[in-house]
Amino acid sequence: MFGCKTISVHQKTQKLTKTNVELGSIGLSNGTVISHSYESIALPTFKKELKLSVQPIPFSKQSFKAFVKANEQTKKVALSYSDSLKVKPEYALLQFIDRVAITKALNDSKNAGLRSYLENKEDAKMVTGISVAFSANEIKALKKAAEVFLVQSISKKFSLQLVSLEGKKQTLELTTGVVFAYQTSGFCWKENNKRKLVIADIVNGSEGCPPNTYRKASKAVQEDDYFKL
Repeated sequence: MFGCKTISVHQKTQKLTKTNVELGSIGLSNGTVISHSYESIALPTFKKELKLSVQPIPFSKQSFKAFVKANEQTKKVALSYSDSLKVKPEYALLQFIDRVAITKALNDSKNAGLRSYLENKEDAKMVTGISVAFSANEIKALKKAAEVFLVQSISKKFSLQLVSLEGKKQTLELTTGVVFAYQTSGFCWKENNKRKLVIADIVNGSEGCPPNTYRKASKAVQEDDYFKL
């Protein structure tokens, strides 16, 4: 299973991990088909909470093996699995659903330094989805929530804010869960009307960039210079 280093979650491919991967972090994926690792290089500053989609998914034999591998060192989450169980334990698939909000946050002045760094790191990706195992009670709380947001503290620590139908808020620390798989998205660049490079969109590996935007920041500048001629 860890030889191929990927798993299919709701018909989308996620990379497996045995080390903590943070939702919203930006980093580099290194490796080959038989060896893979993710190196986090930066955490963007998010001034506002970001809405997430939450999908509880029953463990399969393959996904539970991935969880066990990721849980080996810390033993943070105690779960058991058997094919004979009628009701399988569940994990949570957490994904960003508002790409416009994320793009706006990345273009904020507070992320100017990060953006300058990314202009020369075209292989850098943002973690936009994670498969994470929580305790049964925490999964129950996630399922009951009407809305779930990713929130960031002043120290850049991420947590989940669960909002009920009545508007009551509850905090769930991401560190209580075990991330065993993740998906990433790349950046599309363009020049704005002030001729400054900005991030136009974030797209997953199978998507192309929107018209007149580019995976390489340098190409966005070159294209603009070409039209000026």
